[in-house]
Amino acid sequence: MTKNGPTMQRFSRELAMTALPLAVAIVLLGLFTIPNYLRAREWSREANALRAVANESAARQDNLLDMQREIERLRADLEQRGRTLPATPDQGALLASIARSADAKGVTGSQSKSGKLAPVAVSGLAGGKAMRRTVDVEMTGSFDALFAAVSNAESLDALVTVRSIDLSRNPAADGGTVEAKLVFDEYFNERAAEPRASAARATAGKAGG
Repeated sequence: MTKNGPTMQRFSRELAMTALPLAVAIVLLGLFTIPNYLRAREWSREANALRAVANESAARQDNLLDMQREIERLRADLEQRGRTLPATPDQGALLASIARSADAKGVTGSQSKSGKLAPVAVSGLAGGKAMRRTVDVEMTGSFDALFAAVSNAESLDALVTVRSIDLSRNPAADGGTVEAKLVFDEYFNERAAEPRASAARATAGKAGG
């Protein structure tokens, strides 16, 4: 018992001397680790929040670019397909286009007649209503010249549509001559009114030959 007493006391002192630095190290480690861990979690939450804001901002920027591209596409489509409605029949460009086509090379004869204005509903038109008159055209010449006349009428800034085309060859004429009966629809502003002069107009082009 006497020998074991000092041995146990010495062991206890050694254990205490070893455990004390370890405990101090653990305490110091805790003092630095726990705050840093909590701070790291806070930074992580803040980083996630900032990342979400950045992603939302990028998504909005992408949406804005998509909208801008769509607007540019619609503007280009409007420039290509958009048509205006003249305010008066005198501003209609179809008869002038037909007259120019009648003077073109390859056309040997042309005659046109415009009908009266009539109100119509037009699908896809702002307001949905317009005035329309029919223009009947008889034209003789080469197929290329007649096709160009139709193409010129359809490419006008005003709204003009082709209702019907009837082509036939003239047996008594040259082999390349075609007789065409064309019916166009020309549209005007819904407030457009007939002029005091007769709405029916006839224009004679070059006589055959």
